[in-house]
Amino acid sequence: MSAPLRGRIALVTGATSGIGRAIAITLARAGAQVVATGRRAAELELVIGETGPCEGSIRAIAGDLDDPAFATQLVREAGPIDILSNNAGTLSYAPLLDLTDAECEAMFRTNVLATLRLSRQVAAGMVQRGGGHIVMMTSLAAREIYRFGVIYAATKHALTAIASGMRLELQGQGVRVTEIRTGMVATHMRDRISHPEVLATVGSRKYDPLTAQEVADVVLMALTTPENACLDIVEMRPRKAAT
Repeated sequence: MSAPLRGRIALVTGATSGIGRAIAITLARAGAQVVATGRRAAELELVIGETGPCEGSIRAIAGDLDDPAFATQLVREAGPIDILSNNAGTLSYAPLLDLTDAECEAMFRTNVLATLRLSRQVAAGMVQRGGGHIVMMTSLAAREIYRFGVIYAATKHALTAIASGMRLELQGQGVRVTEIRTGMVATHMRDRISHPEVLATVGSRKYDPLTAQEVADVVLMALTTPENACLDIVEMRPRKAAT
């Protein structure tokens, strides 16, 4: 069994379900020692047994990345992190004028501030050790604004700026930064959509969304490029959704 990430420590956020879960399992199967984190401890523990026989492993550390103290504890307990895959996020799809202040603030708090806080702490350790790879999971909404997703798109715009800035500032210290922009992915995150206009729009789509595993496979591809190469930005969308 090929293990291109053998011996590397990978911290994967949002690992209880969806893209984060698929990435955690995929990286472990590729030989990484994965530290998987998410808010729901019981679901996080279930991920550990899903790799099958492989050279890697998954260790779960549950907690809320919105809490600065937990983020610091997580980085300390994870050990010398070689790979950080930022997947934790939240969304509320609704017309802009129907969103509450609390919903807008929650998206910025988790999608932007918590991700930035964790990335800075992990990057500091990578700089000290002279290398590492940070993966920032964003969205095609980082450059394309969609109806009903204005605030979500704004958070992804912010993550694009952060990823680009980190790449510029850290490349001289051996740290690679890859931004993965996806189109619609079949995850449970959208199960919380309740606004009737949004449900009608999503239901009218004529293509199948990407799977979480398809996204995880692209993340692994980015992490296993030759040492002198970096996939700065990868955009992927469902095949029949090309614009």
